[in-house]
Amino acid sequence: MSDNDKAAIVSDAGPVSGGWTNALPEAFGIRESVQNNPFRWCVRESFMWGIATGTAMGLHRLRMKSHPFFAFNVAFGTSLLVAAPSYYFCFRRREYKEQTIEMMMKANDFRHEEDMPEPVPLGEHPFMEEAAEAEKKLGKEFIAELKERKEWQKAPPMDERDPSKIFKEVGK
Repeated sequence: MSDNDKAAIVSDAGPVSGGWTNALPEAFGIRESVQNNPFRWCVRESFMWGIATGTAMGLHRLRMKSHPFFAFNVAFGTSLLVAAPSYYFCFRRREYKEQTIEMMMKANDFRHEEDMPEPVPLGEHPFMEEAAEAEKKLGKEFIAELKERKEWQKAPPMDERDPSKIFKEVGK
């Protein structure tokens, strides 16, 4: 695995599957391949959509007084007709999101945690100041004596715009 591939990997741990994969048959390694598939949620989501639409279509055909055998065939066909493209679109959507995240990580030069430099200790951090020094700087209050000026009025001369004349420190 190259260093460029590390940026997109969140964890080297194997995928954790839900209990729903235990209902899949073990024949031909179906259960194992679904449990190891990074798109296993797409399998679940697509079959849930297929089952829901197949059930709705079957009930609709029964309501329309179709023969039960025909209604069952329509329900089964509808569930397969919905599950296949649903898996494809979910697969592509998740793949696109992963590619986008990887591209953003490369563009922003984010690296894997293992490749990051050691953090700077707080005592040596350039943006951290001592609390006493910060309190001295922040402990001052100023009041500005500005006259309201309309848009059509001329700006005051430069000597009147001097900050030392405008802002006066207020004692606490």
